[in-house]
Amino acid sequence: MANLNRIILIGNLTSDPEVRFTVEGVQIAKFQLEVDRFVQENSPKQMDYIDVVAWRRLAEICGQHLKKGKPVLVEGRIQVRTFENENGVRKWATEVVARSIKLLGGAVKEEAASPAVPETSDQVPGVEELPEEESDLPF
Repeated sequence: MANLNRIILIGNLTSDPEVRFTVEGVQIAKFQLEVDRFVQENSPKQMDYIDVVAWRRLAEICGQHLKKGKPVLVEGRIQVRTFENENGVRKWATEVVARSIKLLGGAVKEEAASPAVPETSDQVPGVEELPEEESDLPF
């Protein structure tokens, strides 16, 4: 049986991404998405807050272009990891490891555009579109 770990989210950033480097010098960006949860009509609005991690060049791009409140589409995989806190207690963290990110809600502003990316593009520069997957499914 085949396995698949893929998630696509659309939401708004709750804060600017936190961009830093690991001890090995690899760039990492962390941010949180506020994603609306499906609820029945006339029910109060509910949201989920989902942690997202981006690595290397994608992390750099996140730091340059993502801002608090901006809507984005994130495609990636879910990762569950364990660690011990400072008191030696084992903790679990669930996060999305981003594979691609697309800005939503309009064009990239002039000051954020790079020479290689047209100002009218809503695609984050340096992030390639995912290849279309062929399927035998009729839908």
